Amino acid sequence: RSLGEELNCSECQEVFKDPVTLNCGHNFCRECVCEYWKTTSPSCPICKADSAIFDLTTNITMRNIIEAYKKEVKKFKAESEYICSQHGEALKLYCMVDQEAICIICQTSRKHENHKCLPIKEAAQESKEEFKKSLKSLQDIQRKTTDFKEKYRINLKITHDQREKTEKQIKKKFVKLHQFLYEEERNLLADLKKEMEEKEQNMREMEENIVQDLTYVSKTITDIQQKLDEEDQIFLMVTRRKLLF
Repeated sequence: RSLGEELNCSECQEVFKDPVTLNCGHNFCRECVCEYWKTTSPSCPICKADSAIFDLTTNITMRNIIEAYKKEVKKFKAESEYICSQHGEALKLYCMVDQEAICIICQTSRKHENHKCLPIKEAAQESKEEFKKSLKSLQDIQRKTTDFKEKYRINLKITHDQREKTEKQIKKKFVKLHQFLYEEERNLLADLKKEMEEKEQNMREMEENIVQDLTYVSKTITDIQQKLDEEDQIFLMVTRRKLLF
């Protein structure tokens, strides 16, 4: 295939406009592939591999080659029609050293002495061959880069899946930990409640005993005061013995 054919979109059969690359490595005009997807599911028009709008990657390398190729074609086409301003002859030769179109008289001048000169068409063909070699090398790089991209995409998915798996494991462990802490808290609170209730019961019983003792003491004080007023000698002796013993 010629260089021009290599740079043609398989959909519109014209030189790529805004070239993009799918995951499968095939190239298309961005507009062409988007139009194609309007009538079918997102896939490669050539190999039918599944794709998506976010898989469209601008092929900067291809775009640069196309721009350079267009410039060279335009330059050679223009120069082949130009007339040498110095000698008035048609520019039919191309000086490979000075990289410029020249006429037959220019070729014999001192400026281009011993320079390699080729007919315009032959020089253009030679440039095309050089472009083809560069294109093949760049396409190899593109394929390798696409493979690397796919590997990184797979690794990214593996990393994402691993993260989700680890998150689930962590959440599961903490659910168990929260359940354990909840049970532990409930048991500790239950033990505390039981202990406090027992202490409160003992304190209430002690309070009742103290109240009973106070009641008895109060009654005894009242009786003593009353008998003292009555000067009951027998009561005084009996009460004295009770207080002493």
